[in-house]
Amino acid sequence: MIIECSVIYPEEYDTGRLPAGLVSSLADQIIEFSAFASAKRAKSIMDEKRINASQVRSLMKAFVLATIYTETPESLDELSFSQLAEKVALSEKIIEIKQSINGIEPTNVTLALIDPEEEEQKRQEAINRFEKSRKEGEARINDPIAHKLWGS
Repeated sequence: MIIECSVIYPEEYDTGRLPAGLVSSLADQIIEFSAFASAKRAKSIMDEKRINASQVRSLMKAFVLATIYTETPESLDELSFSQLAEKVALSEKIIEIKQSINGIEPTNVTLALIDPEEEEQKRQEAINRFEKSRKEGEARINDPIAHKLWGS
């Protein structure tokens, strides 16, 4: 049985009426699920959360939280994607203004979202352009001997 949450309610609940061992086994399950006693479980949870933090919406929230100090992760969770995007654009402007105030040349900091499919399409188009402009006798883009000679 996997426990996802546990609450004893009401607070004055008489646990003495429960069968022997129930509270202890419940406490063991809570400890195991919360990763207090398991480094493996704790690592697994952290790895999962790191992956989640790298997703678009989480990156957008981090960008906003780094610049707009009155926002909270919970307040940003309530926003639609469009509203969150508006906050990100505002954050970009805040960075630009802070750079100007501090005498730094504005660096046009933006949150760049990369579409893997679009990147693959660009890569394929670059390969196709190279292949079309390749002269007779020149190495193809995927020639392993040419890669060794080029040191890549």
